[in-house]
Amino acid sequence: MQFPKLTRSIVYGGVDGIITMFNIMSGITGAELKPKYILVLGLATLIADAISMGTSDFLSTKANNKINKQDDNPIKHGATTFISFIFFGMIPLFTFFILYYTTKLNHKTIFINSYISTFISLFILGIYQSKLTEEVWYKKSISVSLYGTVAAICSFYLGRGLNKLLK
Repeated sequence: MQFPKLTRSIVYGGVDGIITMFNIMSGITGAELKPKYILVLGLATLIADAISMGTSDFLSTKANNKINKQDDNPIKHGATTFISFIFFGMIPLFTFFILYYTTKLNHKTIFINSYISTFISLFILGIYQSKLTEEVWYKKSISVSLYGTVAAICSFYLGRGLNKLLK
C-alpha cells in the first residue's frame, strides 16, 4: 500500500491536537480550577497551537524539500496539520462541554468521559496509521493511546502539585 504524502501531517496534527487539549483539561482538573477555564484556555490554545503547528509543518516541509530536492507542497502539509489539529483537538474539548452543559454529572465524571473519548480518538488515529504502515493495528493503536495517557497523567499531577505549592 502506498503511504499517502499527507498522512504524516494528519497524524502529527491529530495526535498533538488531542493530547494538547486533553493536557490542558488534565492540568486544570488537577489544579481544581473552575471548568470554565477549560473552555477559555482550551479554545485559545486550540487556535493558537493549530496555527503554530501548521506553520511549523509548512516550514519544515519547505526546508526538507530544499535539503532532499523533493517537491512536497508545504502549503498542503501546513494546512493539513492545522485542520487535523483543530478537528481532532475538538474531540476531548467538545465531549467535556457537551456533557458539562447537558448533564448533571459531576466534574470528575465528565473528565473521565472526556478521557475515554480522548483514548478512543488516539486509538482510531493509531489504526489509520497502522493500515498505511502495515503495522499490527492494535499494537500501534494501544501505543498511540498510551502516549496520550502518560502525558495526561503528567499534566494532571503537575497541575495538582503546582496548585498545592502555590496555595
